[in-house]
Amino acid sequence: MQRFINSKRSKGSYFTDTDGNVVLDLDCPLALGYNHDSHINARDSDLYDRFLSGKVSASDVAPSDFADILRENVMPIAPSGTAQVHIADGTVTNANESAICLAMQHYAETHNRSGNLKVLGFENASHGNSIATLSVSDDAVNVGNIPTYDWPKAPLPEIRYPYITHEKANKAEEQRCIDAVR
Repeated sequence: MQRFINSKRSKGSYFTDTDGNVVLDLDCPLALGYNHDSHINARDSDLYDRFLSGKVSASDVAPSDFADILRENVMPIAPSGTAQVHIADGTVTNANESAICLAMQHYAETHNRSGNLKVLGFENASHGNSIATLSVSDDAVNVGNIPTYDWPKAPLPEIRYPYITHEKANKAEEQRCIDAVR
């Protein structure tokens, strides 16, 4: 898809294709979206140049200053109260798989329970192509009919944008989905 993107006109989670169509990219591989000021300003730094030609494989051979890089560059922009971060390989599947794994591990440790845990997924959603991420995605996404876990799925709210224009209907739609989960 990258070759069809007009990078100068793309911003945040929206990209503009070469025909001028503006598209909301729900699978944007960039943490801050397209052309975020932080990315643009980082292009003048030694750190950006250092990792431009290839990504760091922290699980295989992390650079000696990797902990410093995380502490100085990632932790300041991590959500408030976050004590740790986990770096995935940049794919939606791996990021979601890691999140599922870490959440289940945390729950098991906190509640001293590691048996039959389940993750709530969403209908009309795609979270990746591993067994776990397909288990929380809509069944239609699993075109290879790969065996998945028997995990429940909740309806995904069908939000209309701009949100504020449709606020009343959107809140009712969100409540409908919450009620369905209950």
